[in-house]
Amino acid sequence: MQFSPSCQTDSAEQSETARLKIGGAARALAVVACVACLVACSSQPETADIQKDLAEAYACPVIELSDVKKADGAKADGKLYDVSFTHTVSVKGGAEAAAKLFSEWAYLEALVQPTQIALDKALFEADSRAAQGQLPGGRNADPEVRRLTQAKEQLASRLASLMPCETIEAVTRLQVMRSAAEEAAKSGQSQVAVPVAIKVRGTGRMGKAESGWHFADMPAFSTVEIVTASATYPRFKAEATASTSASSEARRLVGKVRAGNTDSCLEVPVSGDTKCYTLPSEPELATRIFGTCKDGDTCAITGQFDDKNEKLIQFSKAEKVAP
Repeated sequence: MQFSPSCQTDSAEQSETARLKIGGAARALAVVACVACLVACSSQPETADIQKDLAEAYACPVIELSDVKKADGAKADGKLYDVSFTHTVSVKGGAEAAAKLFSEWAYLEALVQPTQIALDKALFEADSRAAQGQLPGGRNADPEVRRLTQAKEQLASRLASLMPCETIEAVTRLQVMRSAAEEAAKSGQSQVAVPVAIKVRGTGRMGKAESGWHFADMPAFSTVEIVTASATYPRFKAEATASTSASSEARRLVGKVRAGNTDSCLEVPVSGDTKCYTLPSEPELATRIFGTCKDGDTCAITGQFDDKNEKLIQFSKAEKVAP
């Protein structure tokens, strides 16, 4: 039996095609197996994984994260991996923006405690006066309480607007830079070296999850270098709203007049204790006060009082009242 030449050619081509397909499939399977082996053998956190988690740790609209680099790594227990890395945190807007941020932030924070102390004192005294029937509307009717309450609220609002960072690492890095800025400002010069960025080294342990590698705990950070640039450092002046001494509004205090050879005062009871506000020694004012109230009399005096120094600084009126 003889075979047609054309049939022999077709059969050979089909055999070659089948061989090529089988060979291609085998090579594809080999590549897939190799890739799977490499992934299984070398799977570890890389710079991109570190940067993703750091971006969340430094989430704050006034700063930006850059130059994240994985420096080293080693497998730890189980599926954990220890990494060391570096990165940079910068203040947006450059040197002038950083100078304004650090200067105003320091200034406002310096007002927080004195304002709170003054408010606590005003509330205490307002409660005492209300208990004596001198403040029918209660503590909130006292002008000094209202003034200081408003000052405290405005201060908190401005601080939140100026420094909106909520993550501890963002605040910590900015505090390090602010301390350096305040130290530079002690020179008294208008142009100072203002921190604009901080280079940081970090170490941490990462674990593998379905969403990728993440830090198992907050990494440990240390400052490598504070980068500075020359800028004008603003100087803020103290505001009257933070005053802890005298009220700008007149008050009426009731107490006993204590006359002395050199100094006289109005003794006012304050929750089991007393304060003795020194009375003015000018002849005209002394005549007006002591023409109405004698030594030992219970007297109501209206004027501006310096609570810190326990002194009547502006006299308006004196009235003798029943004890």
